[in-house]
Amino acid sequence: MHAYIFNIQGFSIHDGPGIRTTVFFQGCPLECIWCHNAEGIPQYFEKESGENEMSFPGLKKYTLEGLTEEIMKDKVFYDESGGGVSFSGGEPLMQAEFLIEILKKMKYLQIHTVVDTSGYAPEKIFSEVASLADLLLFDLKIIDNDLHIKYTGKDNFQVIKNLEYLLKQKIPFRIRIPLINEITATDKSLHDIISLLKDNSRIPIDLLPYHPLGEAKSNKLWDSGKWPKLSAPDDERLKEICQMFETNGFNVRVGG
Repeated sequence: MHAYIFNIQGFSIHDGPGIRTTVFFQGCPLECIWCHNAEGIPQYFEKESGENEMSFPGLKKYTLEGLTEEIMKDKVFYDESGGGVSFSGGEPLMQAEFLIEILKKMKYLQIHTVVDTSGYAPEKIFSEVASLADLLLFDLKIIDNDLHIKYTGKDNFQVIKNLEYLLKQKIPFRIRIPLINEITATDKSLHDIISLLKDNSRIPIDLLPYHPLGEAKSNKLWDSGKWPKLSAPDDERLKEICQMFETNGFNVRVGG
């Protein structure tokens, strides 16, 4: 058993509690035009010859044992800070068999685990991963299905279904909302999310302002002239957005 990994980032402090190692899985079913890790979107399949159909610098194939060894190098920092390992991407649930096994391995080794997911996965896979992870970071992008299709390439039926599943469970998770002025940070888009979550204000919300770091990588995957220029809310708008959620009883923070 193996997984394709395009990056392993040590000393991460933005993907869960404490000091963490973040493992970025290759492949994502969505094509969000604002993607920060656009190099993680293409999916990889091994030819019968054993060669990859595509290759990126840094892309590596890890066995369960090999990735475990890599993660455990920083165990002393996890222990001191209350950290652990976070699995991100891409979409880690696309390599579900491997992800499930590494989560089981980490649980056995008593390493805290976080899974950052778009929620776009079959419910059976999603529920099993959710039951194994210590914390889920659930990226909720757009509620309007037509706009979700336009800007991510896929509908959001499965995303909403998996979110509804989470809301009924006692599984720790945080909602993460990317904020792009032209797409997700409009009043309508944000009110749609608040309306969907209105009876669940106990859920912590992380607001993630758009960062242009991924633009150069995205332009290699899509026609750069196809989409409008993207931008992040300024400080004043961020305060307004925070107030929108806080007024409705949510515990909200910027970043995460």
